[in-house]
Amino acid sequence: MIQYKGGDGSSQEKAVIIVDVNNEIFGVNAEYIWLEEKYGQENVKWEMLDQTLLDEGDKQFDILRIKFSDGKIKEFWFEITGFYGK
Repeated sequence: MIQYKGGDGSSQEKAVIIVDVNNEIFGVNAEYIWLEEKYGQENVKWEMLDQTLLDEGDKQFDILRIKFSDGKIKEFWFEITGFYGK
């Protein structure tokens, strides 16, 4: 079962940490599930603009930038160290 820890994803320091995921496919899926649970259905309430990987050596992050249906753009940070490269 996927679990989410950490913060609200608004910054590197408050990154959402995805745990209990053992590979990148399920991990990236978990990012989208988290976004949909918080902000509604993709391509209805929001759309993905881009996704960036940040490798900090001992920690890896996915930074997802999304655009809401009202035009607001926001980025979300996910710590993916637990499943990155698997």
